Amino acid sequence: MKVKDPIRQIPGIGPKREETLRANGIETVGDMLARFPVSYIDRSPRGGFAEPSEGKVTVRAVLDKVGTPRRVRGGTSLFSLSATDDEGSRGQIYFFNSPWLTKAFKPGRAYYFFGEVREKNGRRSMSQPAFSDVEKAEDFFDLTPIYRPVGTISGVSLAGMIKKALERGVDIPETMPMWFRKQHNLCDAETALLALHAPKNGEDVAMGKRRMKYEESLKINLGLLSSRAEGRHTHIRIGHFSELKRFEESLPFSLTDGQIKVIGEIISDLKSEGAMNRLVQGDVGSGKTVIAAACAFLTAISGYQTAYMAPTEILAEQHAATLTAMLSPFDIRVALVTGKMRAAERDAALSAIVSGEARVIVGTHALFQKNISYYHLGMVITDEQHRFGVGQRGMLALKGDAPHTLVMSATPIPRTLALVLYGDLDLSVIDTMPAGRKPVKTYFYTEKAMPKILSFMAREMAAGYRGLIVCPFVEASEEMEDVRDAVSVSQEVDAYYKGLYTVGCLHGRMKSDEKNRIIAAFHDGEIDLLVATSVIEVGIDVSELSVMAVMSAERFGLSQLHQLRGRVGRGDRQAYCFLVSNQLTDRVIDRMKVLVNEHDGRAIAEADYRLRGPGDYFGFRQHGFPEFYALDPYTDRDILEETGKDAQVIMASPKKEDMLCRAYLTESFFDGVSRVSMN
Repeated sequence: MKVKDPIRQIPGIGPKREETLRANGIETVGDMLARFPVSYIDRSPRGGFAEPSEGKVTVRAVLDKVGTPRRVRGGTSLFSLSATDDEGSRGQIYFFNSPWLTKAFKPGRAYYFFGEVREKNGRRSMSQPAFSDVEKAEDFFDLTPIYRPVGTISGVSLAGMIKKALERGVDIPETMPMWFRKQHNLCDAETALLALHAPKNGEDVAMGKRRMKYEESLKINLGLLSSRAEGRHTHIRIGHFSELKRFEESLPFSLTDGQIKVIGEIISDLKSEGAMNRLVQGDVGSGKTVIAAACAFLTAISGYQTAYMAPTEILAEQHAATLTAMLSPFDIRVALVTGKMRAAERDAALSAIVSGEARVIVGTHALFQKNISYYHLGMVITDEQHRFGVGQRGMLALKGDAPHTLVMSATPIPRTLALVLYGDLDLSVIDTMPAGRKPVKTYFYTEKAMPKILSFMAREMAAGYRGLIVCPFVEASEEMEDVRDAVSVSQEVDAYYKGLYTVGCLHGRMKSDEKNRIIAAFHDGEIDLLVATSVIEVGIDVSELSVMAVMSAERFGLSQLHQLRGRVGRGDRQAYCFLVSNQLTDRVIDRMKVLVNEHDGRAIAEADYRLRGPGDYFGFRQHGFPEFYALDPYTDRDILEETGKDAQVIMASPKKEDMLCRAYLTESFFDGVSRVSMN
């Protein structure tokens, strides 16, 4: 068989199984073989009946007696074996609902039994162990692969199909050049497949996984290079860079060294022949909006328009106001487009956009809808990119003729994850904060300290500042009694202050108009203390917000907590964050210590990834993070960097084996295991 043959070629796959497999993305023999085991059963640990075992062990024992099947409580069928191990210790072996197995055993013969040895009333026993006659146990100690179910097809059935495919023989094409495999000491593709699906021991698995790590890493790097090579040319020419000094001098503050560095990197992109594709990372409050304004300024005076896409309407409104303040001195008009605009307002905005009168257009995903036509779109700026699908950003870019692209994110992402998620973008980091900005003092308490925390918040509010309490849930849940919710906490806090301060509640189940009304009231000072879910994570920019508490803080990731903490301390006053949790396990304490002692977003991101792993890190499973079989972008960062260099060689090479590798790996880059940010 060949890897591109349909799965019906595999013995044992009929129409029903084929339908289920195809519905789950398994259409060819190659697709089937790409479903690797998630774990392995290792029967090599040995034991006996002398004492209970820690985990499963293999016991070699001679059968003394084979019992007769009988019915026990609930109608269950049971039979037992009496056996003596090699050390002379006796034990009982039980099998449930398997009366036919009595024919598999003969007294006086030796068998291997694999299971957990338990003790009850001084007797040792095993229940439902795997077994084999010692004289027929040629492959009993081979590792047994365990597969995830596919639809209604069990993992055991899938294992049988894969075994039959390998027994029939599959022509496995080699995807990596010989020089690459020699350089990194890797086995060939066929050996790797057999090592993973039919390993003899742990060394086989390690060899197969090592090969897969390099293949997945090379696939990512080749795909990123391929995507960078496409669509880089643009006819848009942005200049007048000397005029940027006028913009800087008009600001009521001085740019930080980090902002100046990033603007310089952007200007280098704009001076090149290709379209800019750059990601700007910086903690909340590091000054990314000023950089966006500088880009919009240069784009406008060069005769083009800038589209600025924000993740929420309230944030779009805030950015529109900020950009208007910065750009109006230069007669650069900023237009706002949101879903809640009145028809007359919307028509006026659309008219100003199509005529070119509006040079900067701010909005949410409404910016790429069909009824919006741009005069001459020169730059697309996307805020908090991970909250949009790449397809949405691409739709906005299609509104122009290969416009320059700037992506901004305050979400701290480990460097290797940034490579995987945003590898098609050049990376800039704002590594300094505005002058006078103080790190948020962070503390970790149990709920017993809440009266003291609320008293502290009262002193801040009495001084004219505002407070924030964040909860993981909207309402109380019987299943999560120990987890605080926004509704009940807001009621408790309101009762505590007895009308001295105005308490508001905000959560995601509210209608957009209601949410916007509450955020506006909080922004204007009509609400002193806001109790909210993480819906406020991107959407509140209040300089008077000086203190916050996060309830059930253990329910949030460290990077999310850091993002939430960035909501306070936007002014020059010292700000405070209280992390509150009654969970005092070592893991929770270690995680909270990171937030208490660390304020650098990238360092927190590295710690968060290390503690949580790639699957759970800030919900990247929902934001396009690829699933890998063997590669871990955190622990295998060296492999990612190594293969990055190799990928450049392969991309430029005219050799046949390099060209075949390039074609095979880049062809499927946006499919299957390496689906990067394409949701």
